[in-house]
Amino acid sequence: MPQQIVTDRLVLRPFDRGDGNAVVAVLGDFAVARWLARVPHPFTHADLRLSRDDGASRWPGLAAITLDGAVIGGIGSAGHLGYWLAPALWGRGYATEAARAVVDRFFASGEAETLESGFFEGNAASRRVLDKLGFVETERYMFFNRALGREAPNVDMVLTRAGWEAAR
Repeated sequence: MPQQIVTDRLVLRPFDRGDGNAVVAVLGDFAVARWLARVPHPFTHADLRLSRDDGASRWPGLAAITLDGAVIGGIGSAGHLGYWLAPALWGRGYATEAARAVVDRFFASGEAETLESGFFEGNAASRRVLDKLGFVETERYMFFNRALGREAPNVDMVLTRAGWEAAR
């Protein structure tokens, strides 16, 4: 994500080297990792690699979600809307606020007419975020989850430009 996004309560910005401990703390929590397909558990500094030697981000499509300057999660929309948030802050609307801002920027850019996302079955909170944004279910199938070390039931969803406009 090349530019920051400021919402009512959050700042979404590119990750930097100083974010490593916060990222490891959040992604190292099994309550978070279990819902993310590609995140191993345990997640350690060895898994991190936030930036290259030249200082450029290794996660260019992913933004840090920050609250009062502290990293509380991550979000990106490079081909697929994905997000994660520190469990202590679940249920306060931060994921929806961040996701809405990223989706608004995605469609305002004219980059594409649809945005995909999804969640593992059982992640009702993520489902609620996607429903609020206007995503609709498209497919269910088994998908490998690294933290669980096995396949788990996955639900794919899609948001069209028309769906985004209707939800706004």
